[in-house]
Amino acid sequence: MLRLRLAFAQPAVLVIPMVATGLFVPSIAFSQENPPAAAQDAPAEEETAKAFIVPEGKDPEVLQSFLNQLMRTPAQERTRSGFRDHLTKLHDLSQEVFQRDVDDETNLLAISVMSGSLEFLEQFGDQTAGERKIALINSLKASKRPALAARGRMLEIQTEITGLDLNDKAAVKTMIGRVNQYLQEQPLTLDHGRIAYGAFSALEQLGEPELIASAAQTFAKPLRASDDPTLKGLADTLEGSARRLTLKGNAPKIAGPTVSGEDFNIEQWKGKVVIVDFWATWCGPCIEELPNLKALYDTHHAHGLEIVGVSLDDSRPQLEAFLKDRKLPWPTVFIDPEGKEGWENPLATYYGISSIPTMFLVGRDGKVVATELYGDALSDMVAELVAKPAP
Repeated sequence: MLRLRLAFAQPAVLVIPMVATGLFVPSIAFSQENPPAAAQDAPAEEETAKAFIVPEGKDPEVLQSFLNQLMRTPAQERTRSGFRDHLTKLHDLSQEVFQRDVDDETNLLAISVMSGSLEFLEQFGDQTAGERKIALINSLKASKRPALAARGRMLEIQTEITGLDLNDKAAVKTMIGRVNQYLQEQPLTLDHGRIAYGAFSALEQLGEPELIASAAQTFAKPLRASDDPTLKGLADTLEGSARRLTLKGNAPKIAGPTVSGEDFNIEQWKGKVVIVDFWATWCGPCIEELPNLKALYDTHHAHGLEIVGVSLDDSRPQLEAFLKDRKLPWPTVFIDPEGKEGWENPLATYYGISSIPTMFLVGRDGKVVATELYGDALSDMVAELVAKPAP
């Protein structure tokens, strides 16, 4: 249930922007779409072998192309030791590029591969990976090249976030302060955005909406002041997430045009139990959830249950064809002016929707009861709510 959204987060399908996390996701890509090595033909094996040969010279375009291809190359042996060997190759080859004293852009790409490989190697049981990553960070921080020193500081904070003990409330507050201090630097770069999003993603596991929302708003403020539209977009995501995390007990703002051309506003359903389903036709988990929603609708609609879908599709024809085929009995809000479709849907942005399906369950009083219920838990809560009389 993972989809990457490049610009700070995509998503159950998770919207975690590759840019937001800062590190590449090595090929565990290791690509599950590729067949095992034994099933690959000789030409494919030859191409893989070529991917592990560093081009000569310092040409930025050639070396960056090599590094990008390296990240897309799957592990040939999908065992724990096979993944370790593959990650070690990625680290060593990117380190070879880095040691050529190339331009900053190529260096930063090589550093991402190196640090990402070390992080995954540690997860796969390499006892030296953590120490090697600390050594890399320290060497970068000591660099006389500003871009490399800045990346070292970013990786240091990122490592602290990754190792944070969420049960240690003092450590959590210290981390929030450290990230906020980091975001006061000028000029802000995408590295600052990566740290802000990474810290917020870690805090989301806390289960303390007020604290998480406060941190999100704190991180968003300096990003909002940036001239970089990507960072401003991340500020929107963080502020929307804060709004979503504190939505329980409040009335949601869900309004917009439906696919059939009508104007929808959830206020028209006050006195009803409502499921708001953020979804898309390209989202596998969303489609898997539809039979459950249909069963709930068939069982409880006569007793006061309504459902509204908010589509994050990019294509109106594709959505219309899907709805015609599935014959969903509830309205679907779809906003498709250029720049407002897909993940830029204003309702998704307003609530910082970073993964789909995301559902809001609204009680008869018009206030949100839950934002993270699925399957049996959703069914049980709907049955409980529809059994209550309207206020």
